[in-house]
Amino acid sequence: MDYLAIALILIGVGVALLAAEIVLPTGGVLVVGALLFFGLGVGTILYYGTTVEAVVALAGLAVGLPAAGYAAVAAWRRMSLGSALDAGDPDATAADLPQIAGLDELKGRVGKTVSPLRPGGAVDFEGRRVDALTEGMMVDAGVWVRCVAVKGGRVIVRQLEGPADLDLNAPGPARDPLDDLDLDVGR
Repeated sequence: MDYLAIALILIGVGVALLAAEIVLPTGGVLVVGALLFFGLGVGTILYYGTTVEAVVALAGLAVGLPAAGYAAVAAWRRMSLGSALDAGDPDATAADLPQIAGLDELKGRVGKTVSPLRPGGAVDFEGRRVDALTEGMMVDAGVWVRCVAVKGGRVIVRQLEGPADLDLNAPGPARDPLDDLDLDVGR
């Protein structure tokens, strides 16, 4: 067997390993093996071959490897679980999810913590229980808070200090939050 046949067999084994990586995802182990066989095949041609054969082998490797990489990534995307999950509406955004829809309406509203916020937990806004985060402070359960921001589908709340913080003209629960506070305000 001459050196060209050996080099072509080595390159063929590299191609087979790349194809096997698409079918059997090994985390890149077969890709490393394929690159090793490609290097051995081209190295054999560089060592034993002529200058023209070496240039053709290097050009084939320089064009073939990126093309094979592109084909492998395209095939992986078509076969992956992520493409099956994204197959629905391509124009859908996070705001279209039912859990996130309407969170912007909570900005400025007053709610009561259902669980301790350390710094995340649950807050009840007019019977709607949502996951919320504080601005870094820990808040006990049963404390009145105001939604100060909604960023990236996350509700950010701040603890109300007292009756001065309860602006009854701001959007909030239909019930009077002062009824649930143990404050002696002369009512």
